[in-house]
Parts: sequence; C-alpha cells; structure tokens
Amino acid sequence: MFGAIIIAFMLSPFLVHTLGDTKYGIWSIISALTGYMTLLDLGVSSAIAKYVSKYKALKDYKSLNVVFSSGIVIMILVGLTLFALSPFIADGVVSAFDFEPDLRDTVHTLVIIGAIDVAIFVATGVFFGAFYGFQRNEVTNAATLFTALFKAIIFYFALSNGYSLVAMGVISVTAHILVAIMLAYIMRKLEPRVEITTKNADKSTMVSIFNYSKFTFLTMLGLQLIYYSDAFVIGYFLSAAAITIYTIPWSLSEYSNKLIHAVSQTFVPVFSEQEATHNRDLYKTYIFGTKGILLLSNLLCIGVLTLGDAFIGIWMGPRYAVECSTILMIMFTTQLIKSPQLISYSILLGTANHQKFATYNLAFSVANLILSIMLVQKFGLVGVASATAITQILFYAVVTPILTSRVINFSLLDYIKRTYWRIVPASLVLFAMLYYFAENKTPTGYFSLLGQALTGAVVYVSIAYWTLLDADERQLVTHYGGRLTEKLMNKT
Repeated sequence: MFGAIIIAFMLSPFLVHTLGDTKYGIWSIISALTGYMTLLDLGVSSAIAKYVSKYKALKDYKSLNVVFSSGIVIMILVGLTLFALSPFIADGVVSAFDFEPDLRDTVHTLVIIGAIDVAIFVATGVFFGAFYGFQRNEVTNAATLFTALFKAIIFYFALSNGYSLVAMGVISVTAHILVAIMLAYIMRKLEPRVEITTKNADKSTMVSIFNYSKFTFLTMLGLQLIYYSDAFVIGYFLSAAAITIYTIPWSLSEYSNKLIHAVSQTFVPVFSEQEATHNRDLYKTYIFGTKGILLLSNLLCIGVLTLGDAFIGIWMGPRYAVECSTILMIMFTTQLIKSPQLISYSILLGTANHQKFATYNLAFSVANLILSIMLVQKFGLVGVASATAITQILFYAVVTPILTSRVINFSLLDYIKRTYWRIVPASLVLFAMLYYFAENKTPTGYFSLLGQALTGAVVYVSIAYWTLLDADERQLVTHYGGRLTEKLMNKT
C-alpha cells in the first residue's frame, strides 16, 4: 500500500497539469462514481475473509470450498447486472452535471467503461477475500502494487502521446483483468486444495454470506457516502474545477486512510481465528494492534498538519498550497482522531459483532451528506470539509470506542490508559520538532522535506518505543526486528 501511495504521489501532479483542472475534476467524479459502484461487492469479500480464516483454522476445506464457490457465483451475477445497467447510469450522470457539450460523450463512454472495470474488480474481490483469510498478505500486496504501477506507467505514456480520459478508463480495465488472471494462477499454486469453480456453490451458504456481509455493506455504504459524495456535492453546487482543489488534500487524506486501513485489516483474520479457537488473548491483541495503529497514524497526521502546506507547494505548486491549506488542516485533524479506531472495526468484523457499528456509521454518513449540502452553499469547499469533520469526529471519538467496549466487554478507561495516553509524550515532541522546522526552516524541496520528516520520525519512534510499548511488546518488536534485519543482511 505504501508503494501504491508513492506511485500515486508521483503520478498526481502529472495528471493535474496534463489534464487540467476541469478534466481532472471529471476524472475525480468518475472515480467517485466507481467508488460507489464498488458497493456492489456487497461486503462479500469481507465475508469470504471471515469464513476462509475460520475454516482454515478448523482445517475444514470442504466448507471453505463451498464458501469460495458461493462467493464467485454471487459476484458473477452482480457483475452482469452492473454491465446491463451501465448505459442507464451513464445517461443519469451526463444529465445530472453541467458538463461542457464537447465532453458529454466522453463522460458517457467513461462511465460505461468504469462500470465494466468495477464488475471485474468486485469479481476479483472473492480472491482478495480468500487471500486475506489465508493471511497471505504478500499476494494481495503484490496485486495492489502491480495495479498501481501498471496504471501509472501506461497512464504516463498514453497522456504523453495525446490520449485522454477514455484511454485511462481502458487502461484501468486492462489492469484489473491482468490482476484477476494473476490471482487465479497464484491461488492454484499456493492453495491447491481450493477449487476455483462454481459447482460447490450452495444456496444456504449464500444466505450465510449475506447475513454476515449485509452489515459490512452498510459500513461500506457509509464510508462511500463520506469519502465520495463530496465530489458530487462540489460538482453540483460549485464546479468540476473546484473538485480538483478539494481532491488534492482529500487524496492525501485518502492515501493515509488506505494505508492505515490496510494495516488494521490484517488483524481481521487474526481476531477471527482467536474467536474460533476461543483464544483468551483477544483483548491483548486488540491493545497491541491499537498501539501499532496509533504509532503509524499519529506520525502521518502530525507530519501533514505541520509540513503539509510545504509538501503541497513542492508537490503541486505554490498556488495549490495556498488554496488547499485550510481544507488540509480540517481533513487531517479528523484523520488524527479517526484512524486509530479502524482497529476497532477490525475486531468487530473478526468476531462478527459489526452490526451496530454498520448501522450507526450509515446514520452518521447520511448526516454528513445532509450537512455537506447545507454548508457548501454558504462556506464552499471549507463547508464540505467541515461537515465531514464534525460527523466523523463524533462517530470515531465517541460512538466507536463505547460500542466496541460494550461488545468486547472491556474497560474503556483501561483501554485509553494502555494505548492513547502512552503515545502522548512522543506525539507532543514530534509536533514541536516539525512545527519548528515548518516555521524556521521551511523545506524547499523533497530532500529537505524528507530530511526533516525522518529526523522527527526517528525521535518520535525512539520515545514511543519506551513510553507506548510495555516490556513484553518491546521484546517482541526487538525479536522480529532482529529477524527481519538478519534476512535483509543475508539477501544483500
């Protein structure tokens, strides 16, 4: 995921300056639309991950194959339905937005291509879910990195040779087809006992998948309302060009969110196995996971809050640094509060206790959409960002920890003392150092920015090692850190 983010950082300025604000805004709208279309996963991939990890722990490959085949059948039906509806979706998008006349046909075609892309993507989600369940994260990581790298390279050559938005859509479809073929091949090699077929599909198993996934779907719907509705609100009330100004800080926030989510998601099958085998270390794992997420998320968020303006100035240009500054601060203040609680969602998913989380999350997401529509008309882009901040802070700072503590049955005060409270010293030192750099030694290039960030990170991690981790955790980190170093030394 980190590799994919670096690729996106390198590609984004090229896309913005090559396409221009209007066309990049259109691409952002299409990205938001396809983001909504991925809801047609229906939470099935997460259900596959849950049941695959469960049956793997129980060594029940017969039931595992029934789940896998049932997931394939569901996603094939979903993909065919989406393809059939794509022309009507395209008509609706073109009618809803005030696109320039010479761009309407392009948008219409791009929406249909995007629907095909999503149909392939959701079908591939069955493989992603299975590999997550097997805890073969190196496979999902390779697929994610390959997709990002393939699209970035071909985007660059296509746009450099005069091609535009439609070509980008075709390239994205091609990338996902290649990934689907790659994952099927790897599955046969790594897990030969898994049957890639539809013949094992079972109606009752499909019902079980939906009983689990329907609440994951509600959570996904809530997240999509939060992260992708902003583009539609801005496009409708303001302009396609305004979406670009909003998308730049939003993309930084989204990269950060995806990175932290990718880390927290690796705990889902772990929690699932511990629950299936009645392991008493569930809460201990939750505490350790929260500490890890806190360590990463505070580093990222405090880094952007202090050095973010300088980074955007170097990355996109001084004009964007000024125009995006306030929105960036709002988004990453929200991210600082939200990110650590993504591990709470992982434990709720892993133990199949995510029903209330999904319901509350959807309610707050609808509130976010309504508030965005109200505030954008008076405060513009800042209003949209503020609406998201208000609802997300309330949900993740108040509702999520209380809900999780009741479901998992632990003391919220004990949880805060063992996690959040212990990261405060390192976080304060990090903020002070980076704020000093930003005010007195403003970075003018990537090397100076990276040097300041690394200096702060080293001090931050050193302090956190002693204040955040207890003795057993320090021993664990030292042990695996030593093994990793030894492997790297042997390879070199």
